[in-house]
Amino acid sequence: MKNRILTKTFVIKVIKVALISAITNAILLALVKPLSGVPDTFSPFFYSNVIWFTILGVLAAAAVYVAWGWLLPRRELNRDFTIIAWLALFISFIPDLMMPFSTDRDNIGATPFVVGILIVMHIIPAILVIHSFTGWKSRKHSALPAAE
Repeated sequence: MKNRILTKTFVIKVIKVALISAITNAILLALVKPLSGVPDTFSPFFYSNVIWFTILGVLAAAAVYVAWGWLLPRRELNRDFTIIAWLALFISFIPDLMMPFSTDRDNIGATPFVVGILIVMHIIPAILVIHSFTGWKSRKHSALPAAE
């Protein structure tokens, strides 16, 4: 069975979403890092970590979208992927929310403000992924080809 999801258009869309998400998160970090008061050793605020994990998250979402597309009829894919993506987003908050209670030296300085920024850094790519891949709120921009 031919995978009609893994197309050149979809790959370009994934690259765009990954780059926009990474750049947006890096800009957000540049704006809030001076206000955060975290030490320079706070690894979640290293630019390399922010960019790398943002891109990795988008690529993981794309892999799930493609894999799920092999399993489901097209009309169910976007609905199910949206549910999976929102669940994954909320689950991704757990480590951030636990940071203030951690004794790990890398997490020293994880105030509620910092945790909030990290959560926003998860929300930005999630919304871009869901919107771009599924055409959330706009079927015109869906990653899927038109139904035949």
